[in-house]
Amino acid sequence: MPSIGSKRIVKKSLLLVLFVSLIFVSIRLQFALLQKIPVQDANQTFIVERGDSLYGILSNLEEKYNLSSTWWIRFKYMFKESPVIKAGRYNIFPNTTVSELIERFEDGDVQLFKIAIIEGTVAKNNLVNLENIIEDQNLNFEVPQSVRDIFAKEALIMPDTYFFSDAQDLKKVLNNSKLFLDEYLNNAWKEKSKNNPLQSPYEALVLASIIEREAVLPSEQEKIASVFLSRLNIDMRLQADPTSSYGFYGDYGKKIGRAVLDDKNPYNTYQNKGLPPGPICYPSKGAIDAAIKSSPGEFYYFVAKGDGSHIFSKTYEEHNKAVKKYIYSK
Repeated sequence: MPSIGSKRIVKKSLLLVLFVSLIFVSIRLQFALLQKIPVQDANQTFIVERGDSLYGILSNLEEKYNLSSTWWIRFKYMFKESPVIKAGRYNIFPNTTVSELIERFEDGDVQLFKIAIIEGTVAKNNLVNLENIIEDQNLNFEVPQSVRDIFAKEALIMPDTYFFSDAQDLKKVLNNSKLFLDEYLNNAWKEKSKNNPLQSPYEALVLASIIEREAVLPSEQEKIASVFLSRLNIDMRLQADPTSSYGFYGDYGKKIGRAVLDDKNPYNTYQNKGLPPGPICYPSKGAIDAAIKSSPGEFYYFVAKGDGSHIFSKTYEEHNKAVKKYIYSK
């Protein structure tokens, strides 16, 4: 039968072994966490796929960068769950330690890409810009169909600068913008002027897109809105050049000649009364507010002066004089 002294010796020996083991594990863990990832180029990136686990990521890092003993990092999470890792592309900078990179994985500090949807632009061009960003940045996904649907029509999202890390982020960000635009439009509609002849928030969005293309100066948006509302009020054709260009070319910047103005497409407000069937660009908040909160005014005509501003006229005779002065005299 072992003596009490022998039991104490065994117990002390076990505690010593445990203590030494803990020190050994701690050293190995610290070594694994503090080793620097050997990158020379500041633009090095590492892609985390959706569903990747921390341990799988560490194995990939070890293989790709010839790291040592990342298996020991498992001990850090022995008594707690391993962190949830956000998918995406991560920048790896020179002198970054494995520990620092794991913290960034936990924080979701992914590389972000941006697309700017500018007021007055058309959806198809922004889709091309997005495709170019994905190609130029060598991102490992194509434009999701739900995002293509958002760019299949004009003015389904608010013009803004959007940041995304992957396909899921892109869908989420743009869907949120779609909801925000609907909310903004409906809230603005509650403040519609009593004399405003528009029948729905959608009609307001259509008119806002025309105002966006016509008003170079934000300060003139309400005045231009009042001209179009005055015309709608008396069932007069809007005769807006941007609608004719959009209907003929699907874009802007090309010459608006007789063929454009005479074309019978439904967007040509020289040929058709009322609003076109849909928006012709991405309108700003200011253009939306102008379309909804303005009222028909005393002016029915306007012509560009060439400096971004317009001259407004009450009668066709006054308008003809302005056209001769600012258009034909050039």
